[in-house]
Amino acid sequence: MTGRFFRSLFWGVLLASVIAWAYAGTVTAGYRETILVEDTVDGLQEDVVSPGETTFLPGLAVPGRIRLHRIQLEPRFLRFPWVYQFPAGQLLGLDDSFAVQVQAHYEYSISVDQIRSLFLSLPVGDWSQLKPYLELRMRSFWAEKMRQLAPNEAALNGLEDDLNIYVRGDLRTELNNYFRQEGIEFRRIYVERIYVPDAGRYNATLQAGQNLLNNRLERISIIDQARAKRHASEILNEVYLDRLEKMAALLQKYPELRDYAAVDSLSDNVRVLVMPYEQYFRGNQPANRQNNQSPVADAPRAEPPVEPYDFTTIEQPETQTPSIPQDRSTFPGMRNNPPQAAAPDGGFRDLTPP
Repeated sequence: MTGRFFRSLFWGVLLASVIAWAYAGTVTAGYRETILVEDTVDGLQEDVVSPGETTFLPGLAVPGRIRLHRIQLEPRFLRFPWVYQFPAGQLLGLDDSFAVQVQAHYEYSISVDQIRSLFLSLPVGDWSQLKPYLELRMRSFWAEKMRQLAPNEAALNGLEDDLNIYVRGDLRTELNNYFRQEGIEFRRIYVERIYVPDAGRYNATLQAGQNLLNNRLERISIIDQARAKRHASEILNEVYLDRLEKMAALLQKYPELRDYAAVDSLSDNVRVLVMPYEQYFRGNQPANRQNNQSPVADAPRAEPPVEPYDFTTIEQPETQTPSIPQDRSTFPGMRNNPPQAAAPDGGFRDLTPP
């Protein structure tokens, strides 16, 4: 009894696996589409799944082995605006109002027999690259055709009528011949706009072309100068920020450099004098207060104040004039001024210039 149960279970699991494998490997194409089969090992297969056809692909049972490329055959539409600028207009940098323009919608279909060669013509094996590929081919076609219809600016007269006749006449036939190898057939062309610039206006603009060219060069020069200034400013900012980072690191390591950094940032026209802080701002008292106090007999006599030192003149000593006497009671930067009276207590002197 138990053996019959396991045999039944085995055959049931096997049958379910076969059904699942057959279901997963069955591929059906729609009535307007075809399917290209790409094997990651064997490459793109020769046989394609035609519209409305069903086929079995055993490789689909292996994950990641088979890639299916589906594409709709018809109807397909391509909107392609063609803008052609003459060489003189390109040199002067004229806008599209001085260019020949043909804007149209193209209805086309893809042949099943040539679909494999079309897929291999794409730069990347993906149908999303079909539109960029067709636009590239259309630009090549129209560039060759415009060189025949309008080789230079003199052909502007009557060009609009020639384009209207050509677009509504021989254009579809020539496009089918041009795309025959890719299996693309154009069914209809819906013209949206055909524009040709006025010949008189175009020639007048060409006559003033030197002024336009000079203005354009001046504008380009201004833009380049602005970019150069911005680049130089960015470099200076980087150098300044790097200097600040290094200074911050030094200040953390040597706090005494804070005074030096403050002095170093001053202008060259500023004279910096270093004076003993305790002696000039704490040790000395006003003269009238000291006279009212009784002197202490055993108190030590106060030392005379130390003359302030001028850091700005240490490397460039002043030239002494023999005819003018030197007064050491004043600052070194004011030695040529008349001597000033010292304070009664020998403390800080009034060094305000007269």
